[in-house]
Amino acid sequence: MAATCKLLSERGFEATSPVMIQQRSGIGQGSMYHHFPGKGKEGLALDAISHMRASTLAFLDGTPAPRGAEVEAVREHIVAALDRLFDRREGQALIRLMADGVAGAIRPLAQATQDWCDDIRAVIVVMLRADDPAEGPEVADAAARFLAPEFEHLAEELFTAALGRGLVRLPKIAFYLFPDREEA
Repeated sequence: MAATCKLLSERGFEATSPVMIQQRSGIGQGSMYHHFPGKGKEGLALDAISHMRASTLAFLDGTPAPRGAEVEAVREHIVAALDRLFDRREGQALIRLMADGVAGAIRPLAQATQDWCDDIRAVIVVMLRADDPAEGPEVADAAARFLAPEFEHLAEELFTAALGRGLVRLPKIAFYLFPDREEA
């Protein structure tokens, strides 16, 4: 699984083959299909996405927005957390999957990638809400419903901007394909 995650972050889905996964992991074809029965490249990718999605959510949940901070401070905190995310293997894999035409054409992979993005946006909304624990839950929920369109719009804006910054900083695939070529 670790080899599949790493390859997806370095190369994306289309440019990764089962043979590369075997070579990177050091296991043979028989062992791979014994431990992942009936799972070809698509199945391995779906398992890797599930693993990285959980890791992403744990990472973002581990960086809660500061309580009682001004809106701009919360926004800056979210921007920094998203930038750290897209510097990580999981974030790089998500960017590559979103840009991969083959992955986008395979419905289960496209759906898993979309669900991953939706989860990140949902975490951003929770960070934006920054509910005050002293408030009653019904007050926080009522305020959240009232402000939901604004939270969702801002979450989309922050997520899209972070994706763009992550894309610009993404290690280029040529460095992995031609490590000895300086111009690559």
